[in-house]
Order: sequence, then C-alpha cells, then structure tokens
Amino acid sequence: METPRPKIPRNIIIVAFVALASGFGQDMITPALPAYLALIGVSGAGIGLIDGLLQGSTSIFRFVSGVLSDRFKNRKFFILTGYALSSISRPLLAVAGSFMPVAVLRLVDGVGKGSKDAPRDALVADSALVGASGRAFGFHRMIDTAGSVLGPLAAAAILFALTPSLHAYRTIFALTAIPGAVALGLIIFGVREPKAITTKNQEPISKPGLSWKFWIFTIGMTVAMLTKVNDSLFLLRSSSIGIPIAWAPVLFAGFTLVYAAASYPIGVWSDKIGKLPLIAAGWLVLAGVEFGFSRDPSLSFALVLFACYGLFYALTEGSGRAFISDLVEPGSRGTAFGIFYTLTGVAVIIGGFGLGKIWDKVAPEAAFAIAAAGSLLGFILFAILAFRKPREVSI
Repeated sequence: METPRPKIPRNIIIVAFVALASGFGQDMITPALPAYLALIGVSGAGIGLIDGLLQGSTSIFRFVSGVLSDRFKNRKFFILTGYALSSISRPLLAVAGSFMPVAVLRLVDGVGKGSKDAPRDALVADSALVGASGRAFGFHRMIDTAGSVLGPLAAAAILFALTPSLHAYRTIFALTAIPGAVALGLIIFGVREPKAITTKNQEPISKPGLSWKFWIFTIGMTVAMLTKVNDSLFLLRSSSIGIPIAWAPVLFAGFTLVYAAASYPIGVWSDKIGKLPLIAAGWLVLAGVEFGFSRDPSLSFALVLFACYGLFYALTEGSGRAFISDLVEPGSRGTAFGIFYTLTGVAVIIGGFGLGKIWDKVAPEAAFAIAAAGSLLGFILFAILAFRKPREVSI
C-alpha cells in the first residue's frame, strides 16, 4: 500500500515559515514607517510615492524573476536572492533620515520582494497536490500572515516602551535583521527544487501558455487596483481621525490576524466552490471598508473596519494566486505570476500616487470615497465573471 501523502507537502510548509520570518520583519516596518516619514517631514504624496515605488519595483521584478525561473527551471535561486536583498535593506532604514535614502532602500526591498515572489508562488503551485491549490495557498497565506500579526505587535511593544520617537522607530528597523537571517537559513537548508506535477487521469485546465481566462482576470484585477488604497494611507487615516499613533501597529496586527485566521479555511473552501466568487466577495468587502474610512469612524468602528480589511485580503490573496496557478501549465507559472504582479503593480504605483495627491489637494475623505467606488466596480466585474462561467471557474 502507498503511504498517504500529507495534505500540506513539506516544501510548502518550509516556504510558509520562511515567509513568516521575513513577514515578521517586514511588518514591524510597515505600520511604523508612515509615522516615521511624517516625523522627518515627508508629505502625504511622498509617503504614497514611496509605498508605490515599493509595490511597483516588487511587481516589475516579479515579472523578470518569474520568466527566468521558468526558463532556467530554478525557483530556489531567485527566492534566496530576493529574500537576501530584503533582509539587508530593511535594517538599513535605521540610518536613513530623509526622503531619498528611505526611497532607495524601499526600492531595493521591492526588488528583493519581486525577485522572490513569483518564483515562490510558482514553487508553492508546483509542490501542491492536484486539486488542492486553494488549500496550499491558503495554508501559505495563513502562516505567512502570522508573521504580519507578530511583527506589528513587536513594533507596538517598542513604541509603548520607548514612546514614538526617532530612536524608537530606528530601533524597530534595526531589529528586523534577526528575522531576516532566520528566513535565509530556512531557504538554504530546507527548500528543495520541486518537480513539475503531472497526472494521468486529469485533463489539462488550459493549453500550454497563458490562456485568455488568465488575461481577462489579470486585466480585471489591474483595473480594480487603480483605486485601491494602500496600507500606509489606511494607517495615516486612522491617525487623522484621532487614533493615537502608538495604536497604528495594533490596528495593523488586528487586520492581519483576521487575514491569517481566515486564509486557510477560505483556501479549502475555494477548492470546492471556485475562486472567483470569493474574490468578488473580497472586493465588495473592501468597498465597504473604504467607504467607512471616507466618513469619520470612531476607534471601535475603525477596529471593525480594519478587521474587514483583513477579510478582504483573506478572500482575494490566496484565492487569486491559486486561480492563476490553475489556469496555466506548470512550466508557465513563473511567467504568469510575473505578468500578473507587474501589471497590478503598475496600477498600484499610479493609484497610490493619485490617491495621495487627492488626499493632499482635496481631502482624505475624497480619496477614500473614490477608492470605494473603484472597489465596488471591481466587485461587479468579478461577480459577472463568476456568474457567467460558473463551471469553468470551479477548481
């Protein structure tokens, strides 16, 4: 008798804990950086631009590394290179005291994130069991996002202990060297190059290459991302409505806790009912969150909104990655993820800077109202796709 295969293969477990360690360091920085930038005199548009540069460079290099990992059939090299760049650039923020050096270091971090993300997602897809891509990506997002819960809590503890100050923020940045080193060790000694999955009794979901369904989904997500508010502006908005700045990491931890807790069950569910219905639901949730922040929510209501923001990520992130992996052949997965992330990343740059300008020139309320309208449009688009092709989107 054959030994039963584990529901979550070893490679995926190790890669998930690599992401946890790196995410711990990354998300010590994420909730603290906007306040640090404001403290050193960077404007709202500048903060939006820095966040856009991070996201945009990430997406561009996702394309490059995705294509190269397909061509050379080597995921691990690009994963290790990417994590190394991020692990080096993050602690150096402790000695960056103005817009330009911070922007350069965030750009390097983005290059690192981009260099590992598409190959890593392709590796997860290559290592997943047949018919369980949602489960695999849901598990990965759950463990990955646990680091995004612990990281902000560690940052919050430092801020409460030292009070928000340049010294406190620089201490946070310097300490990210520790989880970065852990992530690199796990990659070097634990990750194995996966073999492409083949099955004898299953028809291919698409022809070799990138199917038209992949392109429709990618273009739709790109349009929706043009008006999505980035995390930095969410955190700045919480400060502008009177929430103490030291609470920013706690708010961030709250929404990532929901994200982590919901990712795995939603991933398992997506294997049963299809990915697109859950993705559509996520964009409807986001529209409600952005509309809520276009008003003047109280602290308690802001906590609810941040929790719903975490639900948006749980509904869309793992399901979106699994959906892409199901639409393309194994040999094209790196390229597919790279193209997807590049196009959506360009949209994030444009949208982040545009919403930042609206924030500065008009009002924060206007930026969030426009974002809510755009997310509602995204919901309508993905709901139509899910409704018109229910059998074809069920995986």
